Amino acid sequence: MWSALPFLLTGPLARVGYLDAVAPALAGARLADDAPLFAAALAYKVLKATGRGWRRDERDSEAAAAFAGLAPPVPEQALTRFADTARPALPVLDGVLALAVCRGHDPADPLLLTGAGGGLLLLDAQGVFPVAWTSGAAELLPHWRNSGRPAVLVCDGPLPPGTLGVLDAAAVPFLTGVRPLRGEPAVRLPWRTPLWTGAARPLADPALAAALPGHTARTADLVSALAERRAVPLARHAALERTAALAALLGLSTLAWTLWRDRETPDPLLALGRFADLEATVRHETGAVRVRVPLGRRHADLLRGGLLADVPDVPWLGGRPLTFTGG
Repeated sequence: MWSALPFLLTGPLARVGYLDAVAPALAGARLADDAPLFAAALAYKVLKATGRGWRRDERDSEAAAAFAGLAPPVPEQALTRFADTARPALPVLDGVLALAVCRGHDPADPLLLTGAGGGLLLLDAQGVFPVAWTSGAAELLPHWRNSGRPAVLVCDGPLPPGTLGVLDAAAVPFLTGVRPLRGEPAVRLPWRTPLWTGAARPLADPALAAALPGHTARTADLVSALAERRAVPLARHAALERTAALAALLGLSTLAWTLWRDRETPDPLLALGRFADLEATVRHETGAVRVRVPLGRRHADLLRGGLLADVPDVPWLGGRPLTFTGG
């Protein structure tokens, strides 16, 4: 495989219980046999950008198939059908991920909110861990409460209409450089840089204001990278695209946080850029799937960070364990 990165996501997802939820969630929608298609969608979110919005690189299809335990190429029509039928199962997976991130969030740190794909993407500012990707602000409020009701930095982006009004009505303390729409209850702060805050719970924190431009740039780059890598480009609905993106982001954020938080700002795009071309030899055996990563600096960093530990009972591999070696 030209990229072992999809396999590196499985350990972080297993740690938060995500892998344990895949089979029951799909079984509840009578899609238990389609777990490999879910895995293929997940792999595509960390492989190369799709040309013209839908064209796959042949090596990407081979890599996704190897990750999913399928014979290449991944059947695109089957993947599209799966995206249309899997929607009842996806809230379970999104909920497991959101709960794990919310439980680990420090209420003293802000959350980030940005427009993405016609909806809203909520992120933990520390490590840019994903919380949820929803159609509107009201659906994000339970996650904000579960995170300890922290401050929210609303980054530049195409926000759904009424977003700031929903936040203000729920007494969410927010700060934003996005000019509010007419009638939205936002108050402009008396600072040189134009910033707005909520009327219900004004937030005038100079430190957060200073951090907002950096967070805005990071979220913009992140949203762009997600849009370029389409999991299911021909699907009629965005649900599987968003679920696969959240899972991929959690894996990438965990890689970056584990390896680099002590020496630079951890960011999922760091992991994407540094591990996307990490080659591997993959062997599908009766009792296990074995991934051999070339020895070198990246292998040493992953090994030292505990990111090459065996992953048992991978649902799309028929319950077989995933093992990593170097060589």
